Amino acid sequence: MFVSPQDRLRERLRQALTQPLRRAPEFDRSVTERADLSGLGGRWFETPAGPGYVIESVYDGGYCHGEVSVVGARALPLERLARQVRDERLAALKPEQLRFIDTETTGLGGAGTMVFLCGVARFEGTRLVLRQYLLPGPEYEGGLLGGLEAELEGAAGLVSYNGKAFDIPALETRYVLARQRPRLRELPHLDLLHPNRRLFRGAFVSHRLAAVERELLGFERAEDCPSAEVPERYREFALTGDPTHIRPVLRHNAWDVLSLVALAARLGASCDDPDRPLQAARAAEYAGEWAEAAARYEAALAGGLPRALRLEALEKAARAHARAGEFGRAAACWEALLAEPRARRVAPFVELAKLREWRLADRAGALRLMEEAVALAEQGLLRPGSGEYGLARMRARLERLRRGPGVARLARGARCP
Repeated sequence: MFVSPQDRLRERLRQALTQPLRRAPEFDRSVTERADLSGLGGRWFETPAGPGYVIESVYDGGYCHGEVSVVGARALPLERLARQVRDERLAALKPEQLRFIDTETTGLGGAGTMVFLCGVARFEGTRLVLRQYLLPGPEYEGGLLGGLEAELEGAAGLVSYNGKAFDIPALETRYVLARQRPRLRELPHLDLLHPNRRLFRGAFVSHRLAAVERELLGFERAEDCPSAEVPERYREFALTGDPTHIRPVLRHNAWDVLSLVALAARLGASCDDPDRPLQAARAAEYAGEWAEAAARYEAALAGGLPRALRLEALEKAARAHARAGEFGRAAACWEALLAEPRARRVAPFVELAKLREWRLADRAGALRLMEEAVALAEQGLLRPGSGEYGLARMRARLERLRRGPGVARLARGARCP
């Protein structure tokens, strides 16, 4: 009897739709015998979603990670750090309400990537307690997620390094696939990567955590497990149950979490550190504290800076003074930039001309500046930029200044540059 391909497909679909429901897999509770994890020093725990495994480590107040002690890290300047990530919710928290979190995964991203290790640290009195939730095998993911959820239940804020882009999305994906609703994004999040890049821009060759540890914490990893080896080591551990494959990864993860604690303390101190005036100035500028930023930039200039940083500090000081209403001091900074040898930037001419015209009642001085700037630009001795620093806009400003104060007043009533 002939059966058409369409009929065969229809029959296969009917059979597939009438298959019995699949049962949830049974947990292999003999894993503690099959793979002896006692050498890892952890313990099994129960959750509604199944068993999980956690390793707990305690660091007393005298413990130092690099040059930073646990006691010193306990006094986190959260108000300063909150301004660096522009989340004022963090300013109202206490350090013991934070959870320092770092994950290790089986890959770089995607729904198929599993979080097999999550380290979470918290302050308990003068001690730092680190709990590392480990996935002995894929069938125990419910236990890992359940244990982590209980760990974060009393948290009021998270601290990570690039966690907003990697760790938290990876965890959220696993929770969603497990049909659970994570509360991770509800919590204030202090991602230390961003203030580190902002404050120490140009100071380091790399802003990877291992490099920042050496530069800021004085911590050098000895015999560390390279990040590229982490997924393969976990696969060997999951297949064989041999703890020797996972121990280096546990140490790697523990160092990551301890570095979060120490780095948070060091970055917070840099926001108000007289020994790091340039970093303190950048912190104040980002927080919108203009008078303080200007004063700190000038303190950095007084301490001596390489040429590129000196030019940056002068310009930042000028703009901060202007934002603080200190127009005379802002003009002095722009004038210092104009006096720099081999300076070929348009911004000092334009910004100083704006100050003289609109704030210092020196329209003649503004006119002279713009005449000089346009002439130098036309000769190729200045590098015009874009917008108001472009040559066309500079010529338009020069023509308006030449037409007289009446036209200037009319322009100011319409739009103050």
